[in-house]
Amino acid sequence: MMDLKHSILAWVFLMGMVCAPAAQEAPAPEDLLTLAKGAVLVSASVKPAEALALTDGDDESNWSTSTRRTPPPYSFVFELAAPAQLSQVGIDGAGLRPGGVQGGSVGPLRVEGSAEGPETGYVELARLTAASEGPTLANVAPDAPQVRWLRFTIEGGQTPDVSWIYFDEVLAYGAMTPPSGPDRFTGVFKVGRVNFVELVQDGSSITGCYVENSGLSGGIVTGAVVDGVALLNWTSDADIRGTAFLTIDSTGALFGVRYRDRSRSVWAGPLVADATTPCSAAPASNPILDALKADGFARLYGIHFEHNSDVPKASAGPALEALLEALNTAPDLAIRIDGHTDADGSVDYNLDLSDRRAASVMAWLTERGIDSARLSSAGQGEAQPVASNATADGKALNRRVEIVGQL
Repeated sequence: MMDLKHSILAWVFLMGMVCAPAAQEAPAPEDLLTLAKGAVLVSASVKPAEALALTDGDDESNWSTSTRRTPPPYSFVFELAAPAQLSQVGIDGAGLRPGGVQGGSVGPLRVEGSAEGPETGYVELARLTAASEGPTLANVAPDAPQVRWLRFTIEGGQTPDVSWIYFDEVLAYGAMTPPSGPDRFTGVFKVGRVNFVELVQDGSSITGCYVENSGLSGGIVTGAVVDGVALLNWTSDADIRGTAFLTIDSTGALFGVRYRDRSRSVWAGPLVADATTPCSAAPASNPILDALKADGFARLYGIHFEHNSDVPKASAGPALEALLEALNTAPDLAIRIDGHTDADGSVDYNLDLSDRRAASVMAWLTERGIDSARLSSAGQGEAQPVASNATADGKALNRRVEIVGQL
C-alpha cells in the first residue's frame, strides 16, 4: 500500500508540474550603452562619426581604424542616461573583417567610470582582453561607485602587428533608473546650421514641429516618452513620414536618430533660447484625433506593455486616456486597434502577442464605456516595421499600437 500511495503521489506531483502554467520568461538584461536606453557618444579620439555604431545594438555595424595611420590607444567616452550601479562592462568583438582585409578585433582594453563629468573623476572599473568575436565582459566590483560617464580605452588588437582594429558594441549592464520630468523634452533645439526642432512635453505625450532647408520645409512631430526616451512620428509638409528616437543629455541637448523607411540619420543639437518654429503658438489639441482626421490612422508609442505580456504598464495610462478622450470627443468614430512587435522571437509568437495586446487595449476601452461595436482589434506581429529591426532603437520604434479609423 505504501508503494502504491507513493506512486500515486509522485504521479500527481508530476502531472501538476506538467499542467502548471509556465512562468513568464524574465526579460534579458539590457545593455545600458545603447541609444535605446538613452546613452550618447560624447567623444572618440579617432573616427567619431563611425563610433556612433558602437551604441546602436547592431551586430552588423562596427567602428574600425588603421593602426598604421593612427596607432593605438584609442579612447571613447559615453554618457549614460542617468547614474548607474554597474555590474559588468565590456565590448562585442566583430569577428573576421568583411572583404578579406587583414585585421583583427580589439584585444586589451581598460574601462573607467566617472560620476563628475566626461573629462574628470574617472576610476578604473575593469581591465580585460577581449575575444575576437562576440561579447567579452568583466565584472565590476560591488562596492564601485555609481557612474554616469564611461571611458573605454582600446590599448591594442589581438596581436601587436595587426593592421586594422575594429569592434561592434560597447557593453554595460547594471541598475539604472530612467530619467524623468514633466517637461524634460520641452524646448527648441538647433539640429543643423539653420534647422530647428521644437518639442512640447505634456506628461508623457510629446507634440511639436521642425523646420529645415533654411525654413523652406518642415513638418510636425508627435509621440511619447517611454522609460526616459522619446519615440516620435514625423510627417513633412510634403507628406513624407518616418519615426525618430531621441534622448536629452546632461547639457540639455537633444540627441537621437531619424528613420525614413529603413534609413537612419542623426537628429541632434543643443537647446536654444531665442528661436521659434511654426508650432510655437499652436493651440493644444488631441494628437490622436488630429492624426485620425488627417491621415485615417494614428501611431501610438505611449501604450506599452510588460515584457512578453499583454498587460499595459502603469505608465501607459496617459496614452490610453488620450485615446479614450478622442473616442468620447468623436462619438461617430469607429476604430481598429492594431498591435505591432519587433522581430525578436518567432513570427507566430509575435503575431499572437500583438493580437493579445491589441485585444487588451480594446478591453480597456470597453470597460470605460466605449461601445464595443465601435471597436475591433488585430495583431500584425512583426510584418509592418517602421524602422530597422537591426538596431535597438529601431526595435523600440517597431513595438507600437496603431489606431486605424474613419470619422
